[in-house]
Amino acid sequence: MLRIPKISVVIPLYNKRAHIERALQCILSQTWQADEIVVVDDGSTDGSGEIVRERFGTQVRYLSQDNGGVSCARNRGIAEATGDYVAFLDADDSWEPHFLEEIHFLIRHFPKAMAYGTAYQLITGEQCYVDPRIRRLPEGGVRRLLDNYFEICAHGDLPFHMSSVCFEKRVLEKLGGFPVGEPMGEDQDLFSKAALRGAIAYSTRVLAFYHTDAQNRACLNNIPTEECPFSKRLLDLVAQGEIAAPLKESILDYTAGHLLHLASLNVRVGNLDAARKLLNNGRCRRNWKRYMWWEARYMMAVARGGKSMAA
Repeated sequence: MLRIPKISVVIPLYNKRAHIERALQCILSQTWQADEIVVVDDGSTDGSGEIVRERFGTQVRYLSQDNGGVSCARNRGIAEATGDYVAFLDADDSWEPHFLEEIHFLIRHFPKAMAYGTAYQLITGEQCYVDPRIRRLPEGGVRRLLDNYFEICAHGDLPFHMSSVCFEKRVLEKLGGFPVGEPMGEDQDLFSKAALRGAIAYSTRVLAFYHTDAQNRACLNNIPTEECPFSKRLLDLVAQGEIAAPLKESILDYTAGHLLHLASLNVRVGNLDAARKLLNNGRCRRNWKRYMWWEARYMMAVARGGKSMAA
């Protein structure tokens, strides 16, 4: 008899009082029920934990710890999870009711995949649904294997995000979980490590929603001013000759896209010194059109009165 894999859902929680109930309700409303829900309260001070304990009781495993960051919270959830697989849902995101059912389908049909993910949409504060720009997906039906994650990401947005992905627990343990002390890019570090070791099973069904209106998203509060560690680690692997030629070019393009993304964020917030330094990196020119776009935006920001010591 075919054994049905058990899925644990891990939610890292830090000051998401306005959103945590929605996240938990969407898990409990799944057509294929999670085998357990693990909420790791990473030192919340806004009463988020009280909502979980008082309104959801025994439906949720509630764990509390001192604030250590989202990677610490997710790693604790992985360690505590009893399921064969671990799906992640950020406390301010949500799922369509068929998300876990689709993940189970992917696991059954692609048992050797390194990860399992679905398409997603962004939801703005005006409840506007926005499709990410996902390009260069391999040919296939609704469900297929992604054998070059880096090429897809280099030419568009991530095909999945942290709240639309699931891993086998033992794979997470082999990959070393999430890097601690890195405020941005911890998810891409994990995705990259998985993609270097094998294909990722993917469904083009939009079953997860990334809510951009949360007040304390790390990507809004901790904009890096230099290349993130995950990208530097990939660059080191390329320099050491540990990456095959076809994948090497995709990884270089991927890290170039990362630099340009950081440059765009810094231009938007007026941190022009950091933007200039990032745009000066020669890898940015691998994506010439995007580089010229943000170079022009940078120059416009300077002309409007911004000052750049590096210019």
